[in-house]
Amino acid sequence: MLFDTDVLIWVQRGSLAAAEWVDEASERFVSVQTYMELLQGARDRREQKLNQAFLRDMNFMILPLSERIGLRAAV
Repeated sequence: MLFDTDVLIWVQRGSLAAAEWVDEASERFVSVQTYMELLQGARDRREQKLNQAFLRDMNFMILPLSERIGLRAAV
């Protein structure tokens, strides 16, 4: 499943529904744009590292941004 920045922020803020949605996905993807938004939105380097560790530990694949990915995310 392709996840948007908002869903990952909801997870960080403690939303159980968002966390369950991420946890239940058999495959997890984010676009490189979402990855960049998470890093840019971090308050400091520690938070950036936490975001990177979360994506790594949850086996997210970072996808290049393309027209196809944009269309998939819109659905």
